[in-house]
Amino acid sequence: MTAHIETHAPEVGHSSHADGGDPRIQIAESLKFERSEVRDFELADKAAGQMMGKLLAFLFCVLLFLMSGVNIWMIKNASTGTDPQAPVTTEAAPGHH
Repeated sequence: MTAHIETHAPEVGHSSHADGGDPRIQIAESLKFERSEVRDFELADKAAGQMMGKLLAFLFCVLLFLMSGVNIWMIKNASTGTDPQAPVTTEAAPGHH
């Protein structure tokens, strides 16, 4: 049973790696991930981050366009009088109380 446990136990603490590179690679290798799997994950993660950035930039531009359109419409259609929703008051003639 000990041999079975040793074959499935994660190997931790390898100091024999000559590359001395990224510690995430060493941890992934100790968890039995292949180096190519880790690289593929990093590339997919980078691509997903870039796509999220593009999506956020696109949404920012759309909102900027909409806000500009609303401001232009408000300037063109600005009322020159009083507030149309203000209550109407009639002034009494002088001398009538």
